[in-house]
Amino acid sequence: MKTKNILEMKKKFALRYIPILNNSNFAFCHLVFGGEIIGDENETCYLSSWKNSLKKLKDRIENNSSSLYHEEFNNRNDRELFELIWKANQQEEHYSTEYSYLPVLDNEIWSNCHISIDETTDAYLIAMTEDNGEIKFLWEGLRDPCPVDKIGEMFSINIDKNFVVETIEDCLMEIENNTKK
Repeated sequence: MKTKNILEMKKKFALRYIPILNNSNFAFCHLVFGGEIIGDENETCYLSSWKNSLKKLKDRIENNSSSLYHEEFNNRNDRELFELIWKANQQEEHYSTEYSYLPVLDNEIWSNCHISIDETTDAYLIAMTEDNGEIKFLWEGLRDPCPVDKIGEMFSINIDKNFVVETIEDCLMEIENNTKK
């Protein structure tokens, strides 16, 4: 992959890890989509939980990416994909009437496609799908600390699956190297 392509992809998808001096249990860790930190950049996380969540995310993408796809995802726009995933985990009274035409998929779709790393992602609804070797990340601002102008707004990016896995591996390795000191 060319350096220019790698730099462009890092602008689209990255992981932010800033260790806290003299404290190997906590760090500043965030997902970065489209160059924007998902969550409050000043919020710390319990590093062990964040690291375990990242490992599970990597494993899901690397070894079970077919679980991030459903035939109902074909020919759907981002909002429809997002609604299909969240609808699979909602009770009927919470379904959006605007998307009542969408089928209710098995809860397994929500289990496989939603993302929750830790409290740093709580202000967003985040999901992912896989198609043709790319991971599509979809996210919507939910509440503070998401910027007010982004609450209720939907965003998405497509990233090469291998780049996502490599980025997660690099972050996990950096965490391991820093916590061994």
